[in-house]
Amino acid sequence: MAQIDIEILTPFAAKFMEGTSLTPAERAEVLRIAQGFACKDSAAAAGVSPETIRARRKRIYRKLDVPGSGELLASLLSLSLKMLAKGERIEPRPVTPAQPQPATSASAVVAR
Repeated sequence: MAQIDIEILTPFAAKFMEGTSLTPAERAEVLRIAQGFACKDSAAAAGVSPETIRARRKRIYRKLDVPGSGELLASLLSLSLKMLAKGERIEPRPVTPAQPQPATSASAVVAR
């Protein structure tokens, strides 16, 4: 499944989830669904079991009245396109420069 850049998606997702009864964990899961995370990958990212993610996704679908992830994504993208077509401005998130990662002994290579 194709992945959507989180920086582009976040403002649209925030608007999409406005007025819903989703919990913070469910809101984070909506973003991971939109990014293309499978249950197993999402569970690893959230630090919970895949069963927890499956149950969370079922609650999300029920609360948003969609049958599954495909319809959830279609609704999110439809809202995004409508916002763009109307010329609505979204608040871009500030771009932060990537921090260089210090070399670890396992990844450091010594040239001789």
